[in-house]
Amino acid sequence: MIPLNPSRSVLLMHLTRSFIGRTLICGAILVSMMEILGLLEMTTPILERHLGALGLVRYALLKLPALTVQTLPLSTLIGALFMLMQMTLASEMASLRAAGLSTTRLLTLLLPSIGIISVAGILTQEIIAPRTELSLAKWWNQTDPKAAGSGHGFWFHASGNVIHIDSFTEGGRRIQKIAVYHRANGGDLTATDTAPEMVYDTLTGWRAASVRSLVLKSNRVETTLRQDVSLLPARVTPDTLIQLSQSYPVLSCWSLWTILHRGGASSLPKATYRMALFAPFTLPVSLCAMLFLALPVIYIPPRTGTRSLLPIAALAAGFGFIVLQGLIQALGNAGTLPALIAVTAPPALAFLLGGAWIVKMEEK
Repeated sequence: MIPLNPSRSVLLMHLTRSFIGRTLICGAILVSMMEILGLLEMTTPILERHLGALGLVRYALLKLPALTVQTLPLSTLIGALFMLMQMTLASEMASLRAAGLSTTRLLTLLLPSIGIISVAGILTQEIIAPRTELSLAKWWNQTDPKAAGSGHGFWFHASGNVIHIDSFTEGGRRIQKIAVYHRANGGDLTATDTAPEMVYDTLTGWRAASVRSLVLKSNRVETTLRQDVSLLPARVTPDTLIQLSQSYPVLSCWSLWTILHRGGASSLPKATYRMALFAPFTLPVSLCAMLFLALPVIYIPPRTGTRSLLPIAALAAGFGFIVLQGLIQALGNAGTLPALIAVTAPPALAFLLGGAWIVKMEEK
């Protein structure tokens, strides 16, 4: 194994420490701003439930992992701009380039930082965020005095059936007004089961004390009343129920894989789950694209200083990338674009723009 050049090792450590440190600072500022905006909206409902200051703190802490993942690309862009501009205006970049450091080599030295940030982001997105978002939803339901009569019903698919739930309480353990529509293989309705209430027990699963069943025959409808019946499959737990009730739940890759390929309960189009499945794998690519868009600031002449428009242009390009990524992902969620194209097109365009920009600056 060839030992690493000591000078390059020192430079690598310096760049890694500076880049990650500035990214953390920018991320903390962005997350704090989003937390404040969220608390401005949620303070009144939290205080109306008599949860007090501890409720505000709990809400903010449970929202923290998901917000951290959301702000990671923008934090990386601003952190890279902050570090590279500081080095350029202090003539550090000019000294490094005079010593033979090329743009390609600089990019290579910054990639380990992107790798560390990506690993932290993926672990947060896969392990921490799904658990905290689920805990937040359970806590919010358990503390809602009007959850039983909220009327926020939702539909989902489970075991080939279509199911509607009017509301639930106790963190998803008690359901009010459930209806199960049984379908044949071709999609035709064959029977329905309705119950005013169903309760979850750890040992016996879901149990409804009274169920009214309608079975469609060729020329008539048979009505029966049954007692102590389970209407939901065992794989649908209270936690699953809470996730199904959310508009865009935060799910791990294993949960998404179960929904797509193992017949797990789902409430959203399959295209939406495919897009979410690709998200952790495209995070490093998106962060690299942000770094690529920030690199042109190293070409700012030291005498120009802060009068240069390059940082503003790089920041605008990064914001444009985020907006474009959101638009294309919306097309992917709707099934208009294949998921693979929807997740790879924005980073590819960002790499092309950043590469062309760097080549143009090199020619000057």
